[in-house]
Amino acid sequence: MEMNTQDIGRIIADKRRELDLTLEEVGQRVGVTKSTIQRYEAGLITTPKIAVLESIARALSLDPALLTGKKATLPDNAMPVNSGSPKIAIPILGNVAAGEGAFADSNVIGYIMEDRNSLSSAEEYAYLVVKGDSMYPEFKDGDKVLVKCCPAAESGEYAVVMVDDDNGVVKKIEYGEKCIILHSVNPMYPPRKFEGKEMLRIRIFGVVRGLRRSY
Repeated sequence: MEMNTQDIGRIIADKRRELDLTLEEVGQRVGVTKSTIQRYEAGLITTPKIAVLESIARALSLDPALLTGKKATLPDNAMPVNSGSPKIAIPILGNVAAGEGAFADSNVIGYIMEDRNSLSSAEEYAYLVVKGDSMYPEFKDGDKVLVKCCPAAESGEYAVVMVDDDNGVVKKIEYGEKCIILHSVNPMYPPRKFEGKEMLRIRIFGVVRGLRRSY
């Protein structure tokens, strides 16, 4: 879908101001000059480059599809739900880390067969092994959570999030006034609050849509 350059610019400008970032700061994150970011915001780039739009989206913690108008290409190991088979093989990930392909062969430790009719068509899913007790008793160490892979989550949802270069963990996400709060279920683990520019430290891998537990 072709995007209107004025709409693209408005989305970029609104998000940048929400995060209290300057044109120069965004440009540094993307690897372009501040005047280039300003031209994108003003809708003056008549033929926006997809790679630049995706970089801007990452710098602002936006879903790239909001700027490019297209869905991301599925990784090689991803299993789209809309195949002809009544069953779909969902990869089990031992961990998810920022800066590397989530579906890298080294991360896939197995597969679980699911009825494709029970999952949303054309979405991308993975199972992630829960580690630790921060989400106990809702999620226990060794549980496998079914995750719908997407770069955004609604306030109040359980999501797999990455902070800086740490591995992805399950947390309940809450959006406040210019802040994001990550909640654990276990009261021994206090909430983590990220305000202003600190919100850029957070990356969302997906939202939890199911649970498998071995007894």
